[in-house]
Amino acid sequence: MTKVPGPLEVLRDVAVRLDKENIPYFLVGSLASMYYGRPRFTKDVDLVVQLHPSLVQRVTQIFPLEDYYCPPIEVLKDEVVRRGSFNLIHQQSGIKIDIVLYKDTEYHQSEFSRRAKVEILPQFEVYVAAPENIILKKLDYYREGGAEKHLTDIREILAGSKVDDEYLQLWVEKLGLKTEWGKI
Repeated sequence: MTKVPGPLEVLRDVAVRLDKENIPYFLVGSLASMYYGRPRFTKDVDLVVQLHPSLVQRVTQIFPLEDYYCPPIEVLKDEVVRRGSFNLIHQQSGIKIDIVLYKDTEYHQSEFSRRAKVEILPQFEVYVAAPENIILKKLDYYREGGAEKHLTDIREILAGSKVDDEYLQLWVEKLGLKTEWGKI
């Protein structure tokens, strides 16, 4: 009986494919939050990816249908041009990979420049967003939906990681997250 890969194994596969093609990325979402905080159940992988429109056709070759469901080329082109997002689905496990496309803003430039390559599994390194950027995104998610799990994740990150308070305060102010930060 074949073992079905979990989120970390799927992350490894996706990261290896992106690294091989020199496509910049970094991990965000629950897996990144768990790296800095506490483990919790998740069945998806969230990545921010810098994908140039000239590489859209290549994406379907990097992630062939026998391994991943990938949206049609027309959908990919639209999402890349508007800097939106799309999903890949790992065929064997059903794990969803949310690909959020890099936006060229002051905040996103800062976020991308602060990513770090870390060892997630033995002999496997992946780029991960800085803890401050995970916190800021979790604050934004909390603002959008009010889910307490985001505040819990933030508290766990703060308890388990050293953070740059000055950077965090700067972007809490700039992104209008003072009310949400006050709940921490």
